Amino acid sequence: MKQTSFPGHELREHREKLGLSVYEVFRRTRVPAPYVAAMERGDTRGLPAPCYTVGFIRTYCEFLGLNADRYVDSFRACLRPLPGNRFLSRPDGTAFRMPGWTQDVMTWAVVASIVLLGWITYTVVFHPGAPVERRVSASTIEVVAPPPSATEDTNH
Repeated sequence: MKQTSFPGHELREHREKLGLSVYEVFRRTRVPAPYVAAMERGDTRGLPAPCYTVGFIRTYCEFLGLNADRYVDSFRACLRPLPGNRFLSRPDGTAFRMPGWTQDVMTWAVVASIVLLGWITYTVVFHPGAPVERRVSASTIEVVAPPPSATEDTNH
């Protein structure tokens, strides 16, 4: 979170106007002092999961007598993903670009895999190099029905 995105400096200024230390805020609100300091710096790496941080922001703002919604909305806006592909981005927010040839390599790898799979299937199922006697042949088996028994003839 950038200092300009989250107005943590306003929280610090308001706390200092009230003459309170970070430790005093912790004693009265039970918001851990490192989290209070991180909120005032606008540092997301120093904060817990967003669901906890939103609660801490609300508690801290209510303690200072400020409208918490503005600060919560600002915090949530800082958490929104950057436009573009969020999976291919660097920690500093710049987009990661793959070289153009990597897509060609991936395409050819898929084509080669399909051809290899087809060749393996062909050789396993049809055995083209095997002698004719060892090849699998599809045929039907004739089944002869047994003659009816004497008890079946008497029942009809």
